[in-house]
Amino acid sequence: MRKLLPAVLVASVVALAGCGSTAEHTAGNAEPLSSVSATDSSEEATPPEVTFDTPLTATETGARVVSEGDGEEIAEDQNVFVNIAGFDTSNGEMLGHDFDQDPQPLPTTEDLETNLPVVYDVLIGTKVGSLIAFVPEQPAAPAEEGSTGAPAEPAPAAEILVMKVVKAEDIPEPAPASPTLSEDEVKELEDAGKLPTAEFDDAGVPTITIPEDTEPPEGLAVQVLKEGDGAEVAAEDEVTAHYLGVRWDDGEKFDGSYAKGEPVPFELNKVIPGWTKGLTGQKVGSTVQLTIPADLAYGEEAEAQGRPAGTLVFVVEIKDAKAAGSAE
Repeated sequence: MRKLLPAVLVASVVALAGCGSTAEHTAGNAEPLSSVSATDSSEEATPPEVTFDTPLTATETGARVVSEGDGEEIAEDQNVFVNIAGFDTSNGEMLGHDFDQDPQPLPTTEDLETNLPVVYDVLIGTKVGSLIAFVPEQPAAPAEEGSTGAPAEPAPAAEILVMKVVKAEDIPEPAPASPTLSEDEVKELEDAGKLPTAEFDDAGVPTITIPEDTEPPEGLAVQVLKEGDGAEVAAEDEVTAHYLGVRWDDGEKFDGSYAKGEPVPFELNKVIPGWTKGLTGQKVGSTVQLTIPADLAYGEEAEAQGRPAGTLVFVVEIKDAKAAGSAE
């Protein structure tokens, strides 16, 4: 049941945008939900008691507030936290619920208004504590094989969802991205021994050493170890480069191209922001060391996603650059 709401958001490409609310606070085609009633449970982690006339027949998406809460009204650009239960439209039986888990955030942003306007419309102005019945969008049945006619009409919904609005919070403003340090700031850190150093063996393979007992810089540090004499790299270029990456926390290598024997091509505007910022404007033939804070690397959730976390350090040798999509 935990995956029920995200599945609805992805699957429901809603056709009924712009359907306004009524005094009853509805959106879309809410008529099939007119018999739905819901009573909030007094017991913790328990879904509400929901009843409706069966079979409930609905072929279009719609939503209706079936029990109004007494909290603050929901507004745009909030994280609305909801729990959800699903009910069989044929007999009213509960199919599952997630009221025994933490409520899921549902942002009332432009994305929700675009992708699921019925849910957006019914949430805006609804009060915290409300119970909302919702019919997901029903996909049209595919045309029979060999048929040249239009697809069949959508089948009636097999379930309805009842969401409880637990709380709503303003979405915080995103923290500003870490700055790119100036040449003077980088030079000051270098002179103080507070930036990593790179040494190259006879085959040109680098080893990166992290300074001991030193906090990483509070910004992107770009060090040109060797300046090339080729063209300047543009942010939209396809770049070919050798590279080595280590974590600041332990100096351990997590990625690199040297062991593979071949430099790697990549589109510079499709990699981590620290690479895009740090390599744009560098010359082909240059070797650059990048010390990249977490927010310009893989972010705060990197470890949970199986990616290297925290500040990362790369040595990048720019072998070539060309406009993305250009012929060889």
